[in-house]
Amino acid sequence: MSLLSAGLLSARYSSARQLSRTAFNARKISTTKSRPPIAIAFDIDGVLKQGSKVLPEALQTLDMLEGNNQWHTKVPYLFITNSGGKMESERAKDLSKDFQRKVTKDQVIQAHTVMQSLARMYADKPILMIGGPNLPPGGCRSVLESYGFNQVYTAFDLHAYAPASYPYAAPDPEQQKAVRQVDFSKVQFEAIFVFHDSREWGRDIQYCVDVMRSDGGVFGTVLSNKELLNRKIPPIYFSHGDLLWGNDFSVPRLGQGAFRFALESVWKQVSNGAELNATTFGKPEQLTYEYANELLHELLRHTSEDKNLRVSPENVWMIGDNPASDVMGANGFGWSSALVRTGVWTDDQGPPAHKPTLIADNVQQAVEQIMKRTWN
Repeated sequence: MSLLSAGLLSARYSSARQLSRTAFNARKISTTKSRPPIAIAFDIDGVLKQGSKVLPEALQTLDMLEGNNQWHTKVPYLFITNSGGKMESERAKDLSKDFQRKVTKDQVIQAHTVMQSLARMYADKPILMIGGPNLPPGGCRSVLESYGFNQVYTAFDLHAYAPASYPYAAPDPEQQKAVRQVDFSKVQFEAIFVFHDSREWGRDIQYCVDVMRSDGGVFGTVLSNKELLNRKIPPIYFSHGDLLWGNDFSVPRLGQGAFRFALESVWKQVSNGAELNATTFGKPEQLTYEYANELLHELLRHTSEDKNLRVSPENVWMIGDNPASDVMGANGFGWSSALVRTGVWTDDQGPPAHKPTLIADNVQQAVEQIMKRTWN
């Protein structure tokens, strides 16, 4: 485990005992030499849900993991999603309602969860937050503040401060109650966080470029391309890199990865070929899987009488619908991977770019195959 993920785990839990036992106090994993433990990480969109619709196989699958299977054995599981925009505790409440069972925040890893590891670096430094659900106003800023970032400013703040900076639309009146009235001529941005998918690409690309070209991170100033060569450009952090994602529409939608490609193209043009100083979190990045691996083992230790129990990497499964994030990330970390046909990837696209351990029609079939191949 890297120092970043170790620090994040330490920050999120002051001790292993703080893991919520509410959903797990009755889940004792019975294992024998012939029945090794299994642990499962689920993607959500395109696997368990399609937009707001919960797939019928999802409920049956979670019942199986609760012990309703021919082996009468329970399996620890969590959710890794490249979605976000809210507190992990709020996401857990939403999933509890969706799946009709208790889900704890300790079972939820969102795209931006691992960005908490940056708080030690930027706790008291000004950062520009891009993207995220617009409602409730100020909600996304609150999430970053709960992570330990104390100077978070948004695109809405910049637009209210200087309406001419994005002349194609008026500042959103619905956001006014959450806007921070700041003299940005006195603020030096240290970094940009693309916290969630942008809702307004034109404005957000403009503001990212403005901050990266600025003199000392001051919005409204600009350096020449020659000066940029000798200056530190504020880094930009993306919460995930999904080009596409699936919902209840018939065709996958463009994600944050597409926004990054658009920003990179514009940045190269205005900066005479400079590269983005960028870091990406979420799936398939290794830090996310390091963090998930430790969480799964914490859950396993709290559901087993053997507190030293470990799952062999090949028996930790990532079940997803996107070869470029779910499968690639799992394979790269040494986990097994299951690809389902209910989301981004379909057979008519040809063989997946990253080969999964198995392919199934839906999540229930995937879990059934995993149990049979491991326990038979």
